[in-house]
Amino acid sequence: MTAPRAFSLEVNSVGFTLEMLTSNQEIEQQVLALKQELAEKNKALLAAQRELSVRKASEECTQLKLNDAIAMHRATFDLAAIGIAHLTPEGNWIRINPFLCEMLGYSVEELQTKTFQDVTYPDDLPTDLSLVQALIDGKIPSYGMEKRYIRKDGSVVWGHLSVSLVRDEVGNPKYFISIVKNIDRRVRAHVEIERGRARFKAILDSLSEGVIVFSPKGEVLEANPAAMKLFGYRNRDEINSDYSALDSTFEVFQLDGSPVFSEQWPVSKLLRGETVSGEELIVHKKGTTKTWIANLTGSVVRDVYEDSSLAVLTVHDVTQRRMAETALRVSEERLRLAFDNIPDMIVIYDSNLRIQYANLATLQNTRMTAADLIGRTDVEIRPQTVTALWRPLLNAALWSATIQSDDVDFAESTGLRNFAVTCVPICEAGEKVREVMAICHDYTERRQSQERIRLAALHDSLTGLPNRALLFEYAPHIIAAAKRTHNEVCVLFLDLDRFKPINDLYGHETGDAVLREVAHRLRQSMRGDDTIFRLGGDEFLILLQNCVDKSASEHVARHLLETLSRPYSVGSLELFLSCSIGLSRYPVDGANIDTLINCADAAMYLAKETGRNSFQFYTAAISERVLTQSVLEQEIKEALVHGEFCLHYQPLIDMQTNQVVSVEALLRWPRNGIGPERFVQIAEATGLIGRLGEWVMTEACRQHTDWKNCGLPSIPIAVNVSSIQFQKKDFEVYLDDAIQRHQIDPTAIQIELTETAVMEDINHAINVLGYFRKKGMKVSLDDFGTGYSSLNYLSRLPLDKIKIDKSFVHRLEDDNASRAITEAIIALGRTLDLEIVAEGIESHSVLGYLREHGCHQAQGYYVCKPLVGADFVTWYRNFSDATIHH
Repeated sequence: MTAPRAFSLEVNSVGFTLEMLTSNQEIEQQVLALKQELAEKNKALLAAQRELSVRKASEECTQLKLNDAIAMHRATFDLAAIGIAHLTPEGNWIRINPFLCEMLGYSVEELQTKTFQDVTYPDDLPTDLSLVQALIDGKIPSYGMEKRYIRKDGSVVWGHLSVSLVRDEVGNPKYFISIVKNIDRRVRAHVEIERGRARFKAILDSLSEGVIVFSPKGEVLEANPAAMKLFGYRNRDEINSDYSALDSTFEVFQLDGSPVFSEQWPVSKLLRGETVSGEELIVHKKGTTKTWIANLTGSVVRDVYEDSSLAVLTVHDVTQRRMAETALRVSEERLRLAFDNIPDMIVIYDSNLRIQYANLATLQNTRMTAADLIGRTDVEIRPQTVTALWRPLLNAALWSATIQSDDVDFAESTGLRNFAVTCVPICEAGEKVREVMAICHDYTERRQSQERIRLAALHDSLTGLPNRALLFEYAPHIIAAAKRTHNEVCVLFLDLDRFKPINDLYGHETGDAVLREVAHRLRQSMRGDDTIFRLGGDEFLILLQNCVDKSASEHVARHLLETLSRPYSVGSLELFLSCSIGLSRYPVDGANIDTLINCADAAMYLAKETGRNSFQFYTAAISERVLTQSVLEQEIKEALVHGEFCLHYQPLIDMQTNQVVSVEALLRWPRNGIGPERFVQIAEATGLIGRLGEWVMTEACRQHTDWKNCGLPSIPIAVNVSSIQFQKKDFEVYLDDAIQRHQIDPTAIQIELTETAVMEDINHAINVLGYFRKKGMKVSLDDFGTGYSSLNYLSRLPLDKIKIDKSFVHRLEDDNASRAITEAIIALGRTLDLEIVAEGIESHSVLGYLREHGCHQAQGYYVCKPLVGADFVTWYRNFSDATIHH
């Protein structure tokens, strides 16, 4: 109806318009346009009506969903099986679900009159408030804790609280969301379990038997005080079921004395799942005197709480019972034994180890009467007899109350006798050892027969001496005997010096003859109970038994050096030999023959390095030295390749004119930091000294040329030459070659040698030094006064200088002997028309003293410290007389 009315209005308007128009055609066109406009507006109106209807339906649907969500949230809040609440920042309850009200015993209305602080257990409140404050301050996003609540009836209930904070649009705290889980049953169940464990522990602690509970991995879960006491533990953490830990702590034996290895110990069987039932073992804790007999029972049970297995070991100390049984058995055996009708020696001792009985065999072997023995201890019997040998076993049987057995050797004038000794403790009812019975069986003849058969194949065919195989058979017995008698054994490792040239020059037949003579001299030099072995080649080894002390071994070594250095007559030849000896001692240096041989071998090589025809005792430093030498040898090789060595130069001045007369080239190794006295020695021992010496000579020649190019005068450089370099036949050749390659005058190089270097082959020294003298090169004898030079040979040597060793110079101010020696050396040098150099001068007073007594040249830190080549140039240019006199 709205549309026709609108249309009527439009027609009237059109009619009015027609009256104004003059043309019908125009009226028709306007009417048509109005109709079209009216149709479009009607269409838009219908679309708006439809959109309004759809929007209204959508809003109704959204409202229905919102109502459902609110209902679902309320149902969740009210029906949740966990406490949920909203609280104000001050702790007042806003909304509380029924579960929390039921948990705390309050109605909603009652709880809303309280704060959460009112229902929190007082001891838990400080922690809760602290976390609330941290949450409000934004330090944490939420928090959780286990706490106790106070119910309306006053009882306590445990809950797990989780709290988060809701903030408003500007970030201010709005309300807390608290979720509380009832954990009261779990907490109280845990308390009951702990109480049960406490009761179980109380029961364990009250038991007289030891009980230890292990996890499947061997961890100790429980150990009662009885077990701790039996095994000697102070706390449970000390108990360790690992094999290595058990081996290092305990020794376990069968009742017959045979050892039980750790993998067969009851605890090891249990951890493998095996059952142990009534095993009786002897247990000794290392490092203590405690030895006892244990009865052990164990089984594997299920842990219902952890769903795993547990190993439970129960231990009883049955030492007293077993000792009583042993005493009873021994008493019965005593009644049956006809002691005097058996060949074995039997002696019974009381608890003070006084002899109560000795059978006929004992009297015959000791050549004593019963009156000589009865009532006495072994210490009181004179002279000492074979009974003294088993004294350690007697003591062990007495304090351990267990049977002790061992083999002992007894040296008599007729030879070594071998005994098997068993000491049996005889206990009375109170488990105390009343008597100890020693049974000694002589098996010397059987042992000797076996030895003869074996030794026939264990001797060196050339010398007849025992060989290496026999050494390793025999030495353990010598060491065992020494251990029982608390004596020392000394191992002497002999190596003939320069034996190879005899074979090379005169043939192996001559060499074999020399070896036989060496063996003969060794036999003649040693005692009857000492043993000589030929290890092979020119190596021999001697076992010295019953060494009293180190000086006795030293005496033997000196005697052998003298004996073997005497001439050897082989046919028309008269040959000379010496030997180097290394010594090691049992038990000081090792407990077995392999270790002792290695130690003696290392000491022997040190004897060779220090000049041969000498001996050295092994020390721990030798072992370290061998290892260090190996490392240094490789480092020296690398240093030569990479150019790590350098030379420092220390000037020598004339004491009268204060002018520099020469410098000494001193080898340094900056990167390594080791002094030349160490690495030069290693280079000599390893054959590297040749390469190192050539480098030094080449570098000294190069430096001399460099100094001349810097404008310095021709300052001679003295180079130290080792005895090994000096003994080389081509030493002069490579020295001449170095001088020629650098095109320097021979007088620019001087040679410094030690007394040892020139005295080793005096004729060679005279020839080589004479050659240098003709070249114009000066030769100095270094460290004079510390060697063994002969004054007769000294007068024959073509020398130019002798250098007083700094050890004398350092003591000039406070040692009369050093002053006397120094003055004697100066007088000797002046008599032989030699220049005298004092090295090691460190003070003006020493310099003045030496100048006053006629010393020619000075060297030392007081003059100048050693400098690198470039620094020496600067020092030389600044040097003046005032510098020295200052």
